[in-house]
Amino acid sequence: MTAYSISFRPVYSRPAEVLPEGINLPPGWSSLSWHQAATLQALRDPQIDVVFNTAMTGDGKSLAAYLAAMTSRTYTLATYPTNELARDQEKQVRGYKDKFQPHNKNIYDPQIYRLNAAILEDFIETKKLSSKLAGLIDRSDNSEILLTNPDIFHYIHDFRYLRRNKEGKGDKADRLFAKFNINYHLFVFDEFHIFSSPQMTNVINAIILIKHTFPGKKFLFLSATPNKLLQDFLSNAGLKYQIINPVEQNAYQFSPVAGWRQISYPINLKFPQKLEPNLRSSYDWILENAEKTILKFFLDNPGSKGAIILNSVAAVHKLLSEFKNIFKFHNLKVLPNTGLTGETEKCRSVEEADLLLGTSTIDVGVDFKINFLVFEAADAGNFIQRFGRLGRHEGFETYQAYALLPNFIVERLFEADKHPLQDGETYDRITFSDVIRTNYSSVNEFEQYPKRWGGIQSACVYLELNNNFQMKQQYPEAAEKFATDIKNVLGVTIEQKKAQLFRCMSENKKKIIEEARSFRGSSQLNCAIYDVTNPDQPERDRFKTYNLPSLLSNFTFIWMQESEFISRLKAAGLATSRFNKDKVLCYLKLTGYREMRENWQFYYSGDDISEIAKSGKVQILKGLEVWQPQGSGLNDVSKALSRQGLVCFISDRDRATIRAKLGLPIHFQAYSLSDRVDDTKPPYTIAFGQSALLLETLTWHWKPREDEGWIC
Repeated sequence: MTAYSISFRPVYSRPAEVLPEGINLPPGWSSLSWHQAATLQALRDPQIDVVFNTAMTGDGKSLAAYLAAMTSRTYTLATYPTNELARDQEKQVRGYKDKFQPHNKNIYDPQIYRLNAAILEDFIETKKLSSKLAGLIDRSDNSEILLTNPDIFHYIHDFRYLRRNKEGKGDKADRLFAKFNINYHLFVFDEFHIFSSPQMTNVINAIILIKHTFPGKKFLFLSATPNKLLQDFLSNAGLKYQIINPVEQNAYQFSPVAGWRQISYPINLKFPQKLEPNLRSSYDWILENAEKTILKFFLDNPGSKGAIILNSVAAVHKLLSEFKNIFKFHNLKVLPNTGLTGETEKCRSVEEADLLLGTSTIDVGVDFKINFLVFEAADAGNFIQRFGRLGRHEGFETYQAYALLPNFIVERLFEADKHPLQDGETYDRITFSDVIRTNYSSVNEFEQYPKRWGGIQSACVYLELNNNFQMKQQYPEAAEKFATDIKNVLGVTIEQKKAQLFRCMSENKKKIIEEARSFRGSSQLNCAIYDVTNPDQPERDRFKTYNLPSLLSNFTFIWMQESEFISRLKAAGLATSRFNKDKVLCYLKLTGYREMRENWQFYYSGDDISEIAKSGKVQILKGLEVWQPQGSGLNDVSKALSRQGLVCFISDRDRATIRAKLGLPIHFQAYSLSDRVDDTKPPYTIAFGQSALLLETLTWHWKPREDEGWIC
């Protein structure tokens, strides 16, 4: 036997017994789901501030979010963690408008707009506006439904985008955040469970700010697993929340029930055995099974649609040519969708591909119609997220998935004492999800981060509320109430965080403060990329940003002069601001993909690294370089890197030890570091940006390696 196999029963969702008042369903609709009606009722309840909807993937959480907008004049700002998900949801919302037709029922004619950083910059340039502030105000004034990302939501409520001089004079602090909070009543956060404690802290800061400046707003989180940390934050801030949980209400059944809607179809899931826990094993399995398993499924089941979701962008692009070559003889189209895929091809891929090869850009909530899935999973949440892409749509006779998991997890599931799964058995998806959560190793949630670093942003918000006469006059009690809530939520006073803030500013460590105030962290190691790997790619899609460590590991590239890059950018009719020199490390031409992952390392030849590591503090470090056996243009890259003052944290434990001991997420920015080139076993670990702040919260109390070994 080369793979264990289990099956899943279909899932049926309970209808609402009574429709909420004022709801008229579109023609052909018999009812709402129970959770959709319950969500709308909770949002209407004046005693409830925050609602969590934990319905299963495919059960219509998106409709639950937009029912109020479609049936009453509820202006809605919704945030999505990926551009792909926002694009997908924009199509769904336009579909809801066509079905509910609020404009034909004399309710209102909601204008729907999608906004991210790139769209905002193009909008400003096209409309010849003076600033991002002007662009955001324009979009807010002209979009009853605005789909954006949580980053923009955060920066609005962190008083960014304002035009001020070095003395801080200029736009009034509430010019932008007041505009958004006057215009919008409902704030939606989709798939928020993929974020960690820094993002939780940023959002609770914004919610508390809104609570004390524009009370009465509603917040809706759509997530299969509401975060315990966020729930605790809300309770400690005195905010009332309600969880809409269909599982607890027996709103799911696994055999047909009259009137219940089928939301998932029967699935077979296989677990290939003996996959080693390394970066290569999944790639090798896919290559080996490209024809005998994957292509065979498509030939045996005409009309099938499939996806392969991997952790590595490089692996996807290396597999792409292989699959295109074998599928084209059967008139089957293979397309990519990754962080390096151009916008034009991304839009095509979900609709046109018979087989879609992608990464995390497509596993977060994108609703594509498939009946075949191969996927890797870095953790339990990642497994449940990716597996949830399958079985959502009718129209196929067979639904087949392959989970490419390391052998020790497969053994834990099927072979260990009291193993929870039995080969050949049938399960329901809810029980199975609990099994996956129990048997995957936990990922660190960085629970100390909010108190250590999250309060920095709180202090900055407080200063905006308290240090301006106009703000104190407009919101007379907001500052002190905000400070009280922050103390209850984070367990730290504003005065303590102000002291930390001013100390960092006086020590010329403003970059560390900026990192603490950021949403996902800054992009210190991002390079501007001109991609020539795909000759069919439109010129405007060749301009991208990508992080240096991934480029060094997986890609071939050559150095590019800034002037040449910007000249090509302008010739393509694109805005240049996203690629300004202060926003990227350097400019590179991407020429290909490495067949084997390249070894490389950071090295530092300056002050004694061991002394820096002993300090146990986040640093701003200059003089960092990179060494790699091969690499065209690497000397120029290394010089560009060495000139940068990088926010980082250095540990005197090696990278493997750090990852094993701390349960770091797969994409955590921690890398090997040495004080000499060509070191086969670099003894140090360096983390950058927000990852540096996170790592410090876990290790600041460790003793140096040479003192009594590992003490935690």
